[in-house]
Amino acid sequence: MKQQLVIIHGDEWQQDHIAEPVQWAKTKVWVKEVWSSDSDGWEHDHCQICWWSLHKSELTEHSVGYHNHENDNWVCTECYDQFISKS
Repeated sequence: MKQQLVIIHGDEWQQDHIAEPVQWAKTKVWVKEVWSSDSDGWEHDHCQICWWSLHKSELTEHSVGYHNHENDNWVCTECYDQFISKS
């Protein structure tokens, strides 16, 4: 049986490898924000689905994402648009 693939940030992912974090993310409330940290020395966060780095940057694909304030987690804009906003 052939694995279903999805493309995230130009990389191929097996859909079953991201199914669990996608389902988890669909249960949360996300707010689009410019990435920031409340902690000194905290320089980045990772997308909870694809592990994309979110940090201070002039590139919006790294500096803007969706923040869940309840758990202080992030998802990148690409994963949000592809998997969460379409649910």
